[in-house]
Amino acid sequence: SLPNSNSLHSMDSLNYFARPDYNSYNPIRKILFVAGEPDTPGVIYRCYRNAKACIMAGHEAKVSNAADVSVNDIQWADIIILWRVEFSGHIDGILKLSKEYNKLTAFDVDDIVFKPHFAHIEIIDGIRTIGTTEAKTAHTFHNMRQTLMRSDFAIATTKEMREHMAQELIPRHAGPLIYTLPNIFDDECVKLSRFAARIVQATKNDDYIRIGYASGTRTHQRDFALVIPALISIFQQRSNVRLVLFREPVNHRPILHMNEFPELKNYENFIEWRDTVPLEKLPQELARFDISIAPLEIDNVFCNAKSELKYFEAALANVCSIVSPTQPLKRCIQHGVTGYLASTAKEWEEYLLSLIDNKTLRKEMAQNAYHAVLWNFSLQRQSKLCDTMLLSLVNEKGAAQAAETIISRKNYNPRNLPVIPHSNILFEHDNLRESEVTVVITSYNYQQYILEALESVFIQTLKDIDLIIVDDGSSDESITLILEWSINHKHRFNRLQIHQSVNNVGLGGARNIGIAASETLYSMQLDADNRLMPDTCEKLLQAIQNTNIGYAYPEIQHFGAGEAIGGHVPFNPLRLTVGNYIDAMVLIAKWAWAAAGGFYVKRDAMGWEDFDMWCSLAEMGISGKQVTNTIAEYRAHFASMTNVLTEQNTHKPKVVSHLENRHPWLDLVY
Repeated sequence: SLPNSNSLHSMDSLNYFARPDYNSYNPIRKILFVAGEPDTPGVIYRCYRNAKACIMAGHEAKVSNAADVSVNDIQWADIIILWRVEFSGHIDGILKLSKEYNKLTAFDVDDIVFKPHFAHIEIIDGIRTIGTTEAKTAHTFHNMRQTLMRSDFAIATTKEMREHMAQELIPRHAGPLIYTLPNIFDDECVKLSRFAARIVQATKNDDYIRIGYASGTRTHQRDFALVIPALISIFQQRSNVRLVLFREPVNHRPILHMNEFPELKNYENFIEWRDTVPLEKLPQELARFDISIAPLEIDNVFCNAKSELKYFEAALANVCSIVSPTQPLKRCIQHGVTGYLASTAKEWEEYLLSLIDNKTLRKEMAQNAYHAVLWNFSLQRQSKLCDTMLLSLVNEKGAAQAAETIISRKNYNPRNLPVIPHSNILFEHDNLRESEVTVVITSYNYQQYILEALESVFIQTLKDIDLIIVDDGSSDESITLILEWSINHKHRFNRLQIHQSVNNVGLGGARNIGIAASETLYSMQLDADNRLMPDTCEKLLQAIQNTNIGYAYPEIQHFGAGEAIGGHVPFNPLRLTVGNYIDAMVLIAKWAWAAAGGFYVKRDAMGWEDFDMWCSLAEMGISGKQVTNTIAEYRAHFASMTNVLTEQNTHKPKVVSHLENRHPWLDLVY
């Protein structure tokens, strides 16, 4: 259901994302999103979230219902995007006025609802289950097609959708212009999902393994039938399994037509019914699942164009998934790593049992899925895609620049999954509140300095803050000091965990352990021999919150065996060509860390993990931001890793070679 105007999706909320100090080289454009089906969840995915992405990229955007679009709206906009808008006299008037005022129009859709010849029950099972007819559906599809054919360009959610649009447009448009903007989540969705997962973990009071099927409409009867044989077999083998299905909240009518599944009649005690909820409350329901399933008919042309949203929404809620291998899902899931792809009843049963019986596998797969989707379906990546789309519509020069960016950056695809070494949790505490920042302290044999680092986190001006401490197998007394301090100071923190790596993994691995354990959008990196000033986290957070900036770095005051100033150079990726000028002490967005594939883990080239991260993000067009005024302290001492390891003649050539191999554009001077 559509939230009311006071919700997080209101235009007042969207305007919060407008950052006049962070406009791109693309001229500011005004985009009007027109909702053809304003009372459905799709308007949030396709209109409100894409409007946020455009605003985050430095443009202006607003959303209007199709029936409410006025002449003033058309005059205001540069581009009008029509989502699921059926052609009518009113829409004809909007399109004609748009041409008269020299405004561009686009047709956007998230299902193949523009091909009238697809309006058959054999293709679209939902026709028979939602109370309509093939004739009515064909008429709707015809009207959608008319809007598509009269628009200047089109927008699809998947590659397959784009191909179907091209089939329709090519006969009338020489080289039709079609962009792909996937369904996405926003930062608020991430926070709601991760918080819901923590609540479930803290309050679960039974041993059931819940298999969830989060279907919100009566359009998936044949899809669900694919998994029935596997479910029945599992019910017969595992008494602790429950299937979670949904029903309407008032009359308790199931979303699925259960009379079509008489096989389940004898297993009603294995089914747990939940009421459907508005989209903003969906994370609370998804987080209750242990396993999410998304069966689809893989040989069905309609299903094969559907987006990946069921997968990424489950991943955000810390839930692993088994899905049918449609083309979009095959592209975004690494089978056996970030999810399972099941084609047959035998495979459904095999993969379900493997996850039911292995809690560790469920946990690792859910974490991998979370890291895989964090950038791929993020508001920040969408802002990049929207920006290049809008740039291509400015003029020929803009079109050439946009094409160069899209081709060279391969649609801003992420790197490999971050490597997260195994660790043991020695201590954990959770007040079950929400924070914006997690400070990640990495420590190795720094017993003489660790308490100063911890105290500098304790006095941060942010009211709610999380702390993750990663001990990388210290042999001194530092872990004893960390544990004692944490027990005595735990109530200062919303969430506090102490991890110890199973094996000494080096700086990159320790940082990855800490960031992976964090549950906030941003993580502040702090080595155990350094210190934060009281307002370090607050100032850095203010600089990058609600932007597509990947990290913020402070000016740094050296103390101890030196008094230099670091971090005083403004951000410019080309400065990285000859060497690093940004310290590891940064506030990094978790989506940026995931996009870059985390910090590299390579013991024989340890030392420049942070430099490598900035280079990887630069290659993806993700920027950093300098925050002026000295707000962090770097301890210069002879026992630092830089002096003991990185700068040694036997080690540094290996580090340089590793960086130059990973980033051939570097021309390091050392």
